[in-house]
Parts: sequence; C-alpha cells; structure tokens
Amino acid sequence: MTEGASPGLAFVGAGSLGQAFTALIAASGQVVTLLATPTTAARLLAAGRVRLRGVVSLETVVAAAPAAPGTVGVTADPARLPAGTGVLFATKGYQLRAAIEGVRAVWPDAHDTGAWVGGLQNGVLKDDLLTQAFGSDWVVGAATILGGQREPDGQITVTSLGATYLGELAGGISTRTTAAAKLLRKAGIPAEASADIRSVLWSKACNAAGIFGVSVLTRASIPRLFRAPDLTRAYLSLVREAESVAAACGVRVGDYVNFPIRTYVDRPDEETIRALSGAPSGTSTGGVETLPSMTQDLLAGRALEVDEVLSDLVDRADRAGVPVPRLTLVRNLIRGIDPDRHPPG
Repeated sequence: MTEGASPGLAFVGAGSLGQAFTALIAASGQVVTLLATPTTAARLLAAGRVRLRGVVSLETVVAAAPAAPGTVGVTADPARLPAGTGVLFATKGYQLRAAIEGVRAVWPDAHDTGAWVGGLQNGVLKDDLLTQAFGSDWVVGAATILGGQREPDGQITVTSLGATYLGELAGGISTRTTAAAKLLRKAGIPAEASADIRSVLWSKACNAAGIFGVSVLTRASIPRLFRAPDLTRAYLSLVREAESVAAACGVRVGDYVNFPIRTYVDRPDEETIRALSGAPSGTSTGGVETLPSMTQDLLAGRALEVDEVLSDLVDRADRAGVPVPRLTLVRNLIRGIDPDRHPPG
C-alpha cells in the first residue's frame, strides 16, 4: 500500500476546507469526490456548484458522485468513495471519530492496494485515530494551512492557499505522497511530499497551540496577534511549551511556510517580535484580518476543537513528565468557554 499511487483524491467533510480543496481540484480538470452529511450533500447538489472567493474566485460545478473530471462529485454515502483513492478527512477534530467509523465500515475493500487515508485536522491525535481504525500502512501524514471560512450565503472565503504537506509517518518519500502533492499543485494548491512529516505535524501543532490559545481568549485576528508584542509573547510561550512536548516525543520541529517553529524556539523572543512587527500586515492571509478557525467557531457558537488540540498536548506532556503550566491554563480557560460545554443562556 505504501507505494500505491492514487488516481485521484476524495475528501470527507464539506466544511470550508473540504469545499475549497475539491472545488480547486475539480477546476483544474481532475477527478475528485466530496463526502458530505446528507443535509449538506442535498444543499450542494441543489445549488449545483461550489463558490469560492477571496484569494481565489471561481464557481465549480457539482454533481452526484461518481462525477466526470472537472466536476465535484458529491455523495452522502461512504460506500461511493472511489477505490484506489487517497481519502483526506477534512472534518472538525471532534467530528473525526464518527466520520472514521462511518467510512471504515464500508471502505476500502480489503484488496484495494491503492487506497490510503490522511487527516487535515489540527493537532496530532488525528493520526493515532486513523491508524487505530485503518492500520498504519493505510495512513499518510497530512497537514495544511490553507485557510477558509464558510459565509452565511454558502460561499467559501479562501483567505490563504498556504501550504499542504503529505508524507509517510514512518519517514521517507513514497509514490502515493508524491502523486498526491503533484495533483494538488496542478490545482494551484502549494503542496509538497515531506520526508519528515512528523516534524511538519508537530510544528503545525505547536503553531496551533499558540494561535488558538491567544486568539480564542482575546478574539484577535492573526495579523493583529503578530502586530501586538504582548500577544506575540504569549503565543511564543505556548509554542515553547508545545515544542518541549514534541521533543519529549522524539520529534524535532522545523521551519515551514508561515510557521517557522524551529526559528521561534531557537532565537530570543524579542528578536522574533521585532521581525514579526516589521513584516507586512496580513501577508499570509491576502491582507484579510482573518480569524483562526477555533475563534470563528467560538464566535459562531459552535463546539471547539480544544480537546483534540490542547488537551491532547497536555495529556502527552503528562505522560512524558513534561511541565506545561501555560498550555494547561489556556486549555482550562478555553474549555470553560466552549459553547458545546456551556451553551449560551
């Protein structure tokens, strides 16, 4: 399975990420499938298209899966996921267990040597869950910082194409990750196959801990966070604690597009603050004062991925005997305001 090349990609979850990825892939004339909930699948099929705006602007036709190249094939039935295909889960972290259960019950066939799965969720728990369900040979490490948000009118605002990384959890470059990265690049999505995907995953997890921890509690946009020295110091303190957990787990963080975590850890914080405060505002978000996904969810009254991102880091730190008092405090505060645990009124 490690060397099986996928003839296309499929995505599970029709939120902003799932719709953005599939619309861009279809617009490039390639085959792509989107597994949605019955309600969302019906809405997309009735609308007949996925609409993107922001750093990209396009409308892509949708049809019932399986669909022709250039069309987003939409289905609510996981049994209709194509054989021999890489399937990327793009649900929220707290939705992942149920999504995995629904897919694994009917897909893939035991003899499907080309199929594989990956998760685009924040944090590193996702890979453990996928491995438990599908087995280690089936799982590809995946990370993205493509940013988007769903608008009330159904359009998806893409705030940044960012970068997407795919790699074998055991390390090294494989045919399937190289092919998937090539497919994404053809769709205009910056992507690469990484020989050390665990470093990418943990580096992104460090960044997510800092971004979410500060933004959710202050409602700060990403550009504003990095313009305010005190907020940047808070971000860096959380990044350093998360990096200590990565190190205890045997992973060395690195520098990647829009999250140069190795540099943040190695150089003095005041130097980083000067560098970030002098950077052009909103360079990674097309100039948009975008809010991180967890902050968007908080303001919309939706459940938060606090357990999948922050609690998981705290739990791993506890098991490794690494003190993380700041992460623990932020985790507790965010759990205390999670709309799913404490609904308004």
